Amino acid sequence: GRRLHAGRAAFIGAIFAAAIAAPGAWAADSGLLQDGTLTVAATASFPPIVSVDSSGQYVGIDADIIEAIAKQLHLKVNWVNIKFESIIPGITAKRFDVGMTGITDTKQREQVVDFVNYANVGSGIIAQKGNPKNVKGLDDLCGLIVAAETGDVATTYAKEQSEKCVAAGRPAVTVNEYPEATQSLLTLENGRADVIIHDYPLSAYMVEHSEGKLSMAGDQFNEAPYGMAIGKGNVALRDALMKGLDAIIASGEYRQILEK
Repeated sequence: GRRLHAGRAAFIGAIFAAAIAAPGAWAADSGLLQDGTLTVAATASFPPIVSVDSSGQYVGIDADIIEAIAKQLHLKVNWVNIKFESIIPGITAKRFDVGMTGITDTKQREQVVDFVNYANVGSGIIAQKGNPKNVKGLDDLCGLIVAAETGDVATTYAKEQSEKCVAAGRPAVTVNEYPEATQSLLTLENGRADVIIHDYPLSAYMVEHSEGKLSMAGDQFNEAPYGMAIGKGNVALRDALMKGLDAIIASGEYRQILEK
């Protein structure tokens, strides 16, 4: 909303009465689809970024950050759990206010949505135990089968690497895409893929919880900003999210979330 002067209280009272009859007017002013509610789309199969725990709560870095920001803005979060590739089209179709699920801010995505960036994150390569193909980075992927999540920047990295392999007279990279990270993990475990590429926090989490079946292959690479994706030109919502983010950084809550 906007900051109001006390001297305009009576006038505001009349406006407020009118707004009750037409709630959409207030929602439009705040940049929200529904006043008082932040409708957040996520692919909640993405620990430690965002997932759903056994009690049905949304948990993880992104969940904690957006919930903390919403609290600062006195908003309630309405979570919608959908496939990753449906999030940005859903924002442009005005079905969600925010996409919050480890979405990398890329020039391509900036053409259709705006971003409020909140962390820098790279990608990581996961191999089977002991890294049998001796992969240390993207350059080692020629001739290998890569599994990744549909719509993720990792698929772009693998496809670009495949073109480089072919240009250098080496075998192409086979890139198999799956709707969820858990499915790509399964293909690696049963030997239908040589490596997975995912965001580094997710990759490290998968390896840590694999009971020794998986290894990290090389270090984090291609660091880029994670952003809260919002509708193009939604200045009211952008400014509110930035204000909330600044507040949780200043209070130390942001650091606590990342450390957790």
